[in-house]
Amino acid sequence: MKIGLAICALLLTIHMHAQKISGTVKNENNEVISYCSISFENENISTITDSNGNYSLEIPQNVNKNDGIIFESNGYDSKKLTLNEIIKNPYIIVNKRAYAIQEINITGKKTKREIVGVEKRPMFTFSKMFDKNVPTIEQGQIFSIYNWSKLNSYNFHIIPSSRFKEITLKLNIYSVKNGLPYESLLNENVIFKTTTTGWQTIDLQQYKLIYTDLNKVAVTLQLVEYAQEDNIDFVFGISAKKTLSNNLLYRYQSQGKWEASKGSFISNIDVSYVKDEKVKAKKNQNEAVSKNTE
Repeated sequence: MKIGLAICALLLTIHMHAQKISGTVKNENNEVISYCSISFENENISTITDSNGNYSLEIPQNVNKNDGIIFESNGYDSKKLTLNEIIKNPYIIVNKRAYAIQEINITGKKTKREIVGVEKRPMFTFSKMFDKNVPTIEQGQIFSIYNWSKLNSYNFHIIPSSRFKEITLKLNIYSVKNGLPYESLLNENVIFKTTTTGWQTIDLQQYKLIYTDLNKVAVTLQLVEYAQEDNIDFVFGISAKKTLSNNLLYRYQSQGKWEASKGSFISNIDVSYVKDEKVKAKKNQNEAVSKNTE
């Protein structure tokens, strides 16, 4: 009898302290949204959808039912709902974002190619580890680019001591403001799978990532799914090196604050660029300033 009462009390305590909400995120065409970020607006609570658009969110008992929860995915308008609304209907519809089509004309101009970042792993490095239980964490760094740049690939180094059967990574690209990531520059998810350690290449050619009027971009990675080796603890980290600049980026969730620390990933971006566009932009800017002062 006492054991039965103890079990009932334990179950009641668990129920009172946490509530789980499970649902699916789709678009207006009933297509599932993979790896959509789901975060409380004012709480350190977050998750992502899996490859089939399904999610499960643990809700502590003390959370205000009118708190906002934000759904964000590349290529879609962010959606904010209260916890009460999601409890009533956990099946979420997000709408595709409307983009202005940018016509890019480089007729008669020759593009050059450059590797921006670290091309070889130095002797002395340290590791930036990823937590398999927190798929919302982003880590990355800032790269300088030209005024007209096309990103061909992103290359990075996984520490040799990593242990996994397979990992799935989500790559994110942002504009930069005040030394931190600002707005997403992607119209769709960039997903990369690997079963090996050492140097990795994410081919970006198919995404046609051409950026103008930017001098820096932030590139980050998320560990969104993994397969663990049998009877071996999961380990995944990316090689990094110490630097004087605050180029190492970290964010716990999509509604969290970015943190920057000294150092950089052992990584680089392969960029095609038109160098004279940068000079031309500066010249036009100077002419505009001159006219305003006349």
